[in-house]
Amino acid sequence: FFKIQINENGEIVSFQDKRYNREICSDKPMNNFIAYEDKPLRNDAWDIDIFYKEKPYGPIELINSQVVETGPLRGVLRQSWKFHESIIEQDIIIYQDKDRVDFKTYVNWNEKQVLLKAYFPVDIHASEATYDIQFGNLRRSTNTNTEWDFARFEVTAHKWVDLSETDYGISLLNDCKYGYDIHDNVIGISLIKSAINPDETADQGDHYFTYS
Repeated sequence: FFKIQINENGEIVSFQDKRYNREICSDKPMNNFIAYEDKPLRNDAWDIDIFYKEKPYGPIELINSQVVETGPLRGVLRQSWKFHESIIEQDIIIYQDKDRVDFKTYVNWNEKQVLLKAYFPVDIHASEATYDIQFGNLRRSTNTNTEWDFARFEVTAHKWVDLSETDYGISLLNDCKYGYDIHDNVIGISLIKSAINPDETADQGDHYFTYS
């Protein structure tokens, strides 16, 4: 279904949908991990303040990349990144009979007050994104033209979010992560928060999750 190219840091720089002869990547890599300082003014474990993007940490370094499976039904590329005292290990899985790419992820996280996100800049342009919620879905603007939209810099959702034009779109699925920011043509998913109040050990240690 897809033809995928990976750069030297393990990020996706080309994602072609063979069925529609369409390039999904925009001008920036997809599956790009970014860590931010996360020290909200109130409610450390519950809030994300709007200014967090002003304080990103340096790049997260790829330390290993290898193909671990090349069977007739699926292929698996395993990659590892190091960030400070933490390790991110991820299997990128492609299938013979499923039009889906899985990012099966293990993280050993040892940071405090750091927010980890993954970003997917896509060549899809829409004024609204759709978010899965209980018993249905809702739409949120992808711009910040009004005070209402400006305040929705992070949006909750359950199992999927979708950014679609009239005849083509991209969905990001997940099995246990529920915070997103979708602005312009960039889909971001919040992965780990690591607050220290009221629990100094929150989010420390091993994490297992998959997004697709």
